[in-house]
Amino acid sequence: MAPIRNAAVIFAEAPTGYPEAGKHLKYVQDRTIDLDTVDVQDGIVTKNLVVSIDPYMRGRMRDANQKSYTPAFTLNEPLQNFFVGKIVKSGNTNFPVGQYVYGMGIYEEYTVHPKASTDHLRLLSEAQLKAGLQLTTWVGAAGMPGQTAYHGFYDIGEPKKGDTIFITGASGAVGQIVGQLGK
Repeated sequence: MAPIRNAAVIFAEAPTGYPEAGKHLKYVQDRTIDLDTVDVQDGIVTKNLVVSIDPYMRGRMRDANQKSYTPAFTLNEPLQNFFVGKIVKSGNTNFPVGQYVYGMGIYEEYTVHPKASTDHLRLLSEAQLKAGLQLTTWVGAAGMPGQTAYHGFYDIGEPKKGDTIFITGASGAVGQIVGQLGK
């Protein structure tokens, strides 16, 4: 097979205000990958199907010298965040071809995940896939926003029956889920 397109969303420039498509973030289509010859060693290659777009990502769009709780995106490299992908090539028996994975990924069509990064990926089980949930659920209610809501509400908030809850950001992904948990 000849090389195929591996388009990506690239962090091109740190914005001072709202990010602008084509200036700060660029969709680049001239990247390629050859799935037949790419060396995965003990890693895997995924076809990335769904990526999460989360508010915290704006804070990563900054100069790398600016300190923060999370690292800055690397200039002229694809964005990274949670994703769902299908394994299309594998050198790792724990990650068979055809399985779906969830975890931290790259905003590109195909990603080569070295063995070290597979430690941070989770296979979606047959039961999870047969539950009828759309793949977007794994980067939403069942992904980081859902986990943040769940642990924030139960582990930090420790609600008791009869408590009144106040959600300052109830229109966002996390706040909506906290509202449902608080019912």
